Amino acid sequence: MPQQHFNKPTAACGSRLNHNLMLVQFLPPGGEPRVCAALWREGDRVHLAAPLMRARNGVRDPKSFARQFPDALASIDAFEEAMTCLDAACYGAADPHEVDTACQLYPEWRLQCVRYDGSDANLLGLASLIRATETAGAFPEAIMRDCLLEMIRQILKNDPDLVAGQIESTSQKGDDVATLDLGRGRMVVVTLLANITSTDVVHQGVLAHHRMTAPNNARTQCLLVVPHLQINQPTFLTPRVAITNMDTDHVRASLVDMAKRGNPSSSIKKQ
Repeated sequence: MPQQHFNKPTAACGSRLNHNLMLVQFLPPGGEPRVCAALWREGDRVHLAAPLMRARNGVRDPKSFARQFPDALASIDAFEEAMTCLDAACYGAADPHEVDTACQLYPEWRLQCVRYDGSDANLLGLASLIRATETAGAFPEAIMRDCLLEMIRQILKNDPDLVAGQIESTSQKGDDVATLDLGRGRMVVVTLLANITSTDVVHQGVLAHHRMTAPNNARTQCLLVVPHLQINQPTFLTPRVAITNMDTDHVRASLVDMAKRGNPSSSIKKQ
């Protein structure tokens, strides 16, 4: 990772600085620094709040990071490593200034600490961090595709039931995001349906079933991902077609089920 030293920001003249609270910015390669965490002193300990790297069952959810750094999803591995180093620095520190010093000593982390002074820039930085962690609101489809692909990479890497799985190809056109090989000849097409209503989900599932039962897809299943679908668990509409939302556990469960299934029948499951 290229190393780069940051210019330490200075507070406005006469402002009263908070010596116990600092914001942390991450600078992705070729991007702009944005707030990614906050740290503060409480007693003789330094506490860290880093909400952009939430993970469940070993799978990190990239959506919050993508909201804050929409053009830097390729840097998510470097960001995760930087957050690990930051967490270690906070654990061994008794004052936020020690963490600030560590960030300056290791510019490869691409982190800089900004002392909180209640300025407009500080408030805007905090607001952007809060918005990035929200689940509601519009999410550009191009970024959603990248998030789904990154999520799948994480699932294949971390789930023991999918150890043989790999991404065979990715697509930049249409609704298909990737084709997965889950081992033993089990092929899965992952399709993102970002702009359909919940009442159209079943119809889209039937269309996907017919596509998967075409002669050239004799051993292929389809995972339809409907981002804002309100469900408690993923559903197999037919033996060929599973429907889920963008919840990491639901996507993982769908792929695990598909990997374990035998040769899917071409018949529609009776309700």
